[in-house]
Amino acid sequence: MENQSLDPNLGAASETELFNDPNCTITIVNTGPINNYHVPSPANIQDATDAISQLVFADIWRLPPFRISVRTVRLDVQGAIAGGGRNWQVQINGISGASTISAIIVQGNLATASTEERRAYVQRMVRNALVQSLNTARSMDVNGPCR
Repeated sequence: MENQSLDPNLGAASETELFNDPNCTITIVNTGPINNYHVPSPANIQDATDAISQLVFADIWRLPPFRISVRTVRLDVQGAIAGGGRNWQVQINGISGASTISAIIVQGNLATASTEERRAYVQRMVRNALVQSLNTARSMDVNGPCR
């Protein structure tokens, strides 16, 4: 089940999935247009969806140059951010300049998920954020905490 609400301060959609675990609450917040956006083709969208489906919890916390390449696109970690989080993007291969079709920030307070069920939930929400970004051309922020 998913619950979406509008944040009146940001004018951005916020999504949470009902997980019923007070120690693992995750929100996905739209933070605005994707920088260096390129309109994807249907093949790019399919390839991006396939790449996103391969992302697992342990990979979320890797450092560059880690990437998952699927045909016309690559899903890669752009870098670490303050607090231990990561910046992930899906980009179209073979294009110079604007090539980003999905972009998210994953906050470091999700790396501490302490059970397999919580790690699976973090993985699912990170994948959801990447797909939301792909479908809306908006950057997403995935935030916890998840202990």
